[in-house]
Parts: sequence; structure tokens; C-alpha cells
Amino acid sequence: MRVKLFTFRYSASLGGFDDEPLARFTRDKEIVRFREHFFCVNEVPHLTCILVWQDAIVREQEVASEEARPRAAPARRGKSRPDPTEGLDERDRALFNTLREWRSRKAHDEGVPPYLILTNRHFLELLRCRPSSPTDLAHIDGIGPGKVQRYGAELIDLLAGAPTSPAPAEA
Repeated sequence: MRVKLFTFRYSASLGGFDDEPLARFTRDKEIVRFREHFFCVNEVPHLTCILVWQDAIVREQEVASEEARPRAAPARRGKSRPDPTEGLDERDRALFNTLREWRSRKAHDEGVPPYLILTNRHFLELLRCRPSSPTDLAHIDGIGPGKVQRYGAELIDLLAGAPTSPAPAEA
């Protein structure tokens, strides 16, 4: 689980707080805990929101029940994002979710937002191209030499179905 902090300043023109960054952030996250704190700085109201969150991971059972259920219009404000796994077969959905779990662990370990590791678009391109070497990986738009060096071997192993952590040595 990870923590994210948002601070909003009161906007007289809006007559409230512009919480659009919070809405964008929570679209693909599962919020585990939420806490807010109201305070004033120089008589200007501010609102701080503390979120404990994790990536929302689509499990195969949820996907199957979701496909059987009729779709309702999204209740979110603003533009809704399409499901990134739409059009993928069951095997590719599972691999997509494995890649997201890997990204989440990496981002947590490195202390950076997950999208700085790789985006969902990168994952879709990885699933489409199935690179099997660092050179193939470098041909994917947005994956440069640094990412190939840092994550290339693990990504290629994940795409090939190999475990990402070394197996324990046999006694």
C-alpha cells in the first residue's frame, strides 16, 4: 500500500476546491483509507487529503462477472478512461495484470509513481510486440536505453512467462 498527499487551496472563482487532480489520480486506484484535514494559511482555506491506496488490479473472476453484467454509465465526473485490457484475450489480461503488479512493486521500491516506470500503453505495446531481446524492447516507443538497462531483463522474463525473482538455490 502507498500513500499520496493532496493539498487544495480554496478558489473564490470556483466557490470551492478544485479537486480534479484527486479525481484523476483515483480513477485506476483502490483507496484503502482516506483522511482530510482543513486548515487556513493567511486566512485562505486549504484542504489536505491523505490517501492510502493500491493499484486496482482486475482479476480474472472479476473480469468474467463484469463481462456478464450490463454496463452502466460511469458515475465519475469528467471524461472516463477506456478499459486498457479491452480486446485482450484471457491470457493477455492475466499477463497485463502481472505487468501492473510488477510495476507497482518496482515503483514502491524506487519511491516513484508507477507511470514513471512504464504506462499501460507501454504494457499494451509489449503484449502486441512480445520483445524477446533488449534490442527488440528498445524499439518500443517510450522505452529508452535507461529503461531497457533497468527493467529489460525482468520485462523479457515476464513476457516469456519466467519468474521475476531468482529461484532459491537447491540444498
